[in-house]
Amino acid sequence: MQGQLDFTTESCTFPQDDLPLLTARLRLPRWDGSGGTRFDRFYRSYGHAFFSYCQKVLLPRAQSALELARENGGALPEWDIQLDTVVTLQRESLLSLYTDTAERCGGRRLTLRRSETWDLSDGSLLSLSQLFSGGSSWRSRLLRNAADQIRQQQELGVARYHPDWQRRLRTAFSADHFYLTEQGLCLFYQMYAIAPAAEGIPVFTLPWNEESGPKLHQ
Repeated sequence: MQGQLDFTTESCTFPQDDLPLLTARLRLPRWDGSGGTRFDRFYRSYGHAFFSYCQKVLLPRAQSALELARENGGALPEWDIQLDTVVTLQRESLLSLYTDTAERCGGRRLTLRRSETWDLSDGSLLSLSQLFSGGSSWRSRLLRNAADQIRQQQELGVARYHPDWQRRLRTAFSADHFYLTEQGLCLFYQMYAIAPAAEGIPVFTLPWNEESGPKLHQ
């Protein structure tokens, strides 16, 4: 892929009786140059799915909330959903990023994260296992690292986790939930998965280690 990373932004307001009932905004990456066809198609599809979700799932819920508010004389709802992209590492042949979709629907707050790491030399996605140098032990190493960080955070009183976080850490693990930074490989868990909502999206960083992995692809 030859070129540079750029971003596209879109927004849409779904009105109801002249009220801005639901506002949706997105900011997604695009590749300005040659060889980025798969990359751009991937995020265009993501954008279409986002607006389809807004129209087919969130909008009917917002309309129901509006009817309920009118019946009970409550405050009229103004729902908002925003999808934003954060680039965490970019090198000549490597790009890692995540997108957060933040829903603010009445009193409900929810943020969901997804991530991709791209090999820019051929426009392919890198898997978690490709960043390690041996066998399937990488999963155990990531889980141990996360567990150690959780214990340390709880001892210091800087974070709270569900009482059964050790079980949840294993069952909610996903090999798709990672991104790269200059400091290391970041494993994340979705909001509510292992901790209360106040903790947001828990992230655990495993530093780079060229001998035993993970290895940072150049």
